Amino acid sequence: MTTLWLVVLLLLLATLLCLIPPLVRRAPAADPTSDASVRAFYVAQREQLRRDRQNGSLSADGLARAEDELQRDLLQDLALRQQQAAPVRGQRAGVAAACLLSVLIPVAAVLLYGKLGNPRAAADASVMARAVEPHAQDTGDDMAVAINALAQRLRNAPDDADGWYTLARSYETLGRYADAVAAYQQVLRLVPGQPAVLADMADALLSANRGVPDAHAVEAVAQALATQPDQPKALALAGMMALRRGDAAEALAHWERLQALLPPDSEAARQIQSNIAQARAMAAGAPPAPMAGGNGVQNTASNAAPQAKPAGDASALAARISGQARIADSLRGQVQPDDTVFILARPVEGSRMPLAILQWRVSDLPRTFVLDDSSAMSPDATLSRASNVRVEIRVSRSGTATARPGDLSGVLSEVPIRADGLELVADTVVR
Repeated sequence: MTTLWLVVLLLLLATLLCLIPPLVRRAPAADPTSDASVRAFYVAQREQLRRDRQNGSLSADGLARAEDELQRDLLQDLALRQQQAAPVRGQRAGVAAACLLSVLIPVAAVLLYGKLGNPRAAADASVMARAVEPHAQDTGDDMAVAINALAQRLRNAPDDADGWYTLARSYETLGRYADAVAAYQQVLRLVPGQPAVLADMADALLSANRGVPDAHAVEAVAQALATQPDQPKALALAGMMALRRGDAAEALAHWERLQALLPPDSEAARQIQSNIAQARAMAAGAPPAPMAGGNGVQNTASNAAPQAKPAGDASALAARISGQARIADSLRGQVQPDDTVFILARPVEGSRMPLAILQWRVSDLPRTFVLDDSSAMSPDATLSRASNVRVEIRVSRSGTATARPGDLSGVLSEVPIRADGLELVADTVVR
């Protein structure tokens, strides 16, 4: 943040240095004796003409013509010297203009940025980058300070809906589901009835309850579908909750409707097809199979819902990285089924804030992953805005995004934003 404002200040100073010096540059001072010298020269010339007339070398008419010409030359020289002295008289106006520009240019820049820019973007991006920085030397206290800084700013500016949504997404990524629910509630306080936010809050509630629906989650999903019947995440969650209470027919209705919204060859469509097959088997009398990945809720809802994008969103569809994620066989015995798995993409250069992130359990692996703009933490930092990224896998025993000794990791460097068939392996132990 400090670097940004230093750069802005330097640019303003450079602009002023280009504009102001020509305005205040001092013109050469006029010589107070110059006019008298010119007049004395012409008086001497006139006396010489009169002596020539007296000694007979110049006629009376010639003297008159010569004196007229001499007088015209004198007047022209005096006028020219007055023009040369004019910049000196105009210097005060130049200084006034320079002072006015020194004030107007910075004020205009601030007003223009406030109108067209996002004054909170740099602060939020800095805070969020610190919150998810994966270096092993970072501590839990460092991450807590970064998250608390964003939360403190929102307490001082409680009407910032975008800020609350960013905070909720970051809490959810870090596994702090109760805090995520509270932040989503603040978003809904400012923008009531938003179907996508209601579905996100229901997802966080289910994750906090290990996949067991409570009255608040059921109500949030119902409100989302009442407002937007084709809300993808709400349909996915509604199908899961219906299947958990044994209503296979209702689960099928929700999931078949969701399936029609998804690209046929997408990972989300394949996941939903698997859920539909499970619901049909349950309707036929087969015992229900366990949901994939612990609570099962976030895996399907998070993967299915974001894929339902408008057909015209070409950039979001173009930015897509997919592959197979797994843990190296030699390290499989060092992790537990409930350990948290993060799959994320970071810019190769610049900010370390993830452009896309997924969260699973060790029991989900090996598994196909898909990273795109739908898995972004912030709408201002998406995969489609990059060219190459680092794709990482991290297995966290603590369930937090900060790397700790004993966690597993794996990295693929210089991956283009349109890549398929990657093999992402957690094969290194963090020291």
